[in-house]
Amino acid sequence: MFSSEHFTIDNIKSQDIGVNGCYLIRTNSEVNRQIIGDRDIIENKSPYLDTPFFYKTNKNNIEFDLQFSILEEIYTEDTLFEINKIFAQDRYVTFQSNDYPKVFFYVICTSMSLVTYGLHKGWITVHMRTSAPYAYGLPQISDFDFSDLITPQTFEIFCKSNVMHSLYGRYIYFPKLLIDMKGSATSITFNNLSDGNKAFGFTGLTQGESLEIDNELKKIKSSTGLNRIGNMLTGHPWFYLSYGRNTISINTPAKIQIQQVVPTYI
Repeated sequence: MFSSEHFTIDNIKSQDIGVNGCYLIRTNSEVNRQIIGDRDIIENKSPYLDTPFFYKTNKNNIEFDLQFSILEEIYTEDTLFEINKIFAQDRYVTFQSNDYPKVFFYVICTSMSLVTYGLHKGWITVHMRTSAPYAYGLPQISDFDFSDLITPQTFEIFCKSNVMHSLYGRYIYFPKLLIDMKGSATSITFNNLSDGNKAFGFTGLTQGESLEIDNELKKIKSSTGLNRIGNMLTGHPWFYLSYGRNTISINTPAKIQIQQVVPTYI
């Protein structure tokens, strides 16, 4: 899975583990790059038909082993205590390999063992399970200031997720969206000119209102404390980006921030 000696887990660099750091090792020369997790094909085969009825696929999370060794002469109790504290957490933590500096995983350790042989120090083997069947791109934050908007304007934003959305069957991604209304405006509309002029927006807001929108989880937090789902444009989907370039039009003075952490097959 990885060939680089160095990695970062829970924001801790491998060079900072132990007194002198640690490095990944391989017990054989083969490197298997797991691009996606295993898939279960859900289908039903009927009598007298050669071709089964296909329903869907279930994606399984990526799993991999890490073998690493500490750059000290021996494994002291203090070093083992530190390693156990880092890897044996009961939650998902970030993991990044120098092999793929533009992506990261959320991982949790499911087993861990110290391998020694003869008088040699040996190595530590850790089995990791990721939170998803793919990696994630590094966070991307895009800010747009339309505070002085008089006539509708457009802006461009790129989406680089190459993972098909499991519910909609399309290469789309639902980012987080922050909106700060400006001036006397109480409504706002976005149109994705690159995707059939799809519209997203709100009416009946208050002047100067701020919205935090999690489009994937379908949650909205308003600075007024009011539930704003009922203020969304009727019959329109939540805000999403299609793979590639998206040209978006906006018709109201506002400051906009779009946050992306896109799923990615490496």
